[in-house]
Amino acid sequence: MMVIGHRGMRFVEPENTIRAIERAINHGVDAVEVDVRMTKDRKLIIMHDETVDRTTNGKGRVRDLTLAQIKNLDAGKGETVPTLEEVLEIIKDKTKLILEIKEADTVKQVVGSVEKYGMWRDVIPISFYHTAILEVKKMKPNVEAGVIFVCEPLEPQELALWANASWIAPNLSYTTERLVSKAHGSGLKVNVWVVNTKEDVLKAKELGVDAITTDRADLITDMVKAGTLI
Repeated sequence: MMVIGHRGMRFVEPENTIRAIERAINHGVDAVEVDVRMTKDRKLIIMHDETVDRTTNGKGRVRDLTLAQIKNLDAGKGETVPTLEEVLEIIKDKTKLILEIKEADTVKQVVGSVEKYGMWRDVIPISFYHTAILEVKKMKPNVEAGVIFVCEPLEPQELALWANASWIAPNLSYTTERLVSKAHGSGLKVNVWVVNTKEDVLKAKELGVDAITTDRADLITDMVKAGTLI
């Protein structure tokens, strides 16, 4: 199973910061997952929430703030909120990037940024918006991409195939053997989230998933790579 650092290593370092990403990379993850949003002046930054309130010392919607305003905020331990381009520079030639598109209207700009760095081999866009993934695939037919969901739609593999995705990313709580089997039967890979305990890892392994996304890459990576699950 691939091990993916959720927002870097968010239970150890400030989430979605360069510090968290580098910590995950240094711990040997197979990929890092981050979230991308757009600022008031149409710059792409790494931020999970619609507002900066929870993860910085500031307040307000990302869409109402300029990049300069957001860069002046403390994202934890003196870190600033990184731009997408800063993250692409950090991960280049080091690991893969699972890039969650949080806003459907940013697709063209996200694609342009990844294209600028020539990094499509190492970037896998994912989104809850299956239409966003379909748009990515129309522009870049050969890239890997994934559809995320919390609960299980009637036929999640059909939704992913409609969007020309190659991955589905279900919440572990709703992942069943049937779901994994049907996904694999349709040629799709399965990445479950969020896997933070040994019990979660064992469940994911028994289900036969292809990747796990974890907040605790410091613990889970060693567990999976060393084979200390039994």
